[in-house]
Amino acid sequence: MPIYAFTGSLTRAMPQYGAANGAGISRLSFETGRLSAVDLVGGVDDTAWLVTDAARGRLYSTCEITGTQQSAIAAYAVEPGGLRLINRQPTRGNEACHASLSTDGKFLLVANYNGANPEGWPDAALSVFPIASDGSLGAAVASVRHSGSGPNAARQTTAHAHCVLPAPSGDIVYVADLGIDQLVAYRLGADGSLSPEPSRDFTLPPGLGPRHLVFSADGSAIFMVSELIPTVVSLAVDPATGALTQRDAFTIPSLDGGIVQPSGIVLSADGRHLFVGLRVCNDILALRIDDATGKLTQTGRRPSGGTTPRDLAFSPSGRHLVVANQDSDRLTVFAVDHATGTLSEPLQHFDVGTPMSIKLAAF
Repeated sequence: MPIYAFTGSLTRAMPQYGAANGAGISRLSFETGRLSAVDLVGGVDDTAWLVTDAARGRLYSTCEITGTQQSAIAAYAVEPGGLRLINRQPTRGNEACHASLSTDGKFLLVANYNGANPEGWPDAALSVFPIASDGSLGAAVASVRHSGSGPNAARQTTAHAHCVLPAPSGDIVYVADLGIDQLVAYRLGADGSLSPEPSRDFTLPPGLGPRHLVFSADGSAIFMVSELIPTVVSLAVDPATGALTQRDAFTIPSLDGGIVQPSGIVLSADGRHLFVGLRVCNDILALRIDDATGKLTQTGRRPSGGTTPRDLAFSPSGRHLVVANQDSDRLTVFAVDHATGTLSEPLQHFDVGTPMSIKLAAF
């Protein structure tokens, strides 16, 4: 099966970002460990996040629709001749920034950041969309709102859902909310319904600003990276109750006294190492996870190969890490040494306008 890399791009200038040099969703070949262009889907605005469903030949993207009061989610069929738009649905919220598939592939879960949301605009923090057999998205069958604020006056005046991820067991969904410093849990019903699970919620230190999550393969651990106070938190999941307990917190230092602003986090397939994108300082941080204690130890930190590493993803083999360097219009490919938890010097730079999301999969 061919291995493809998909990248979503910023196509319109927005106040919170720099230049918008993107043209849509790019499909690239990664057959030999190097990126090469295949095709491009234009007319897709601001694809901040992508989700692949290789088993069913689908790609899903968040996107913005000019003149509307909410974001959209779009479904594509991945075909030899290109990406074919199946349909779109409104997300019931503004600034959709993350999405994931339910573990059974029947639903798409979407987090809406809802920044600067005017009175009367849709403000769902999380929405659930059923996926038909042809890959099309139905209208949202459930959505929930978050309320509250945090101590950071610039970034936490309201709730800001930034990531939604199902637990490997499939019945519990977690939302990282940057605005209220919480991981918020919901039970996902077989019909796509959402029920709060407050006993599984986890409150983080005030002002931390949780951004993204990743689960261990067996669901016994969660690793979270925060944006406002740069930290990686290691959490254990109680197998009986689902309650979360902090095992470790690694504070990410500034090497030169400047700003460190984490973005994405990924876990190696063997569960031993985490890699974290650090914007502003433009680094990739590598951490080793102690199997017994969950303690996090730095194994490496190197330049990301460009400016503003917004997202990062492993190749299907796990032997390569591809970084989307947003503000240098560049994807950078590294080799991964899983024995040491370190990255090679850049193997390739590939030009793509303002990449916001990067995903690789064998189709």
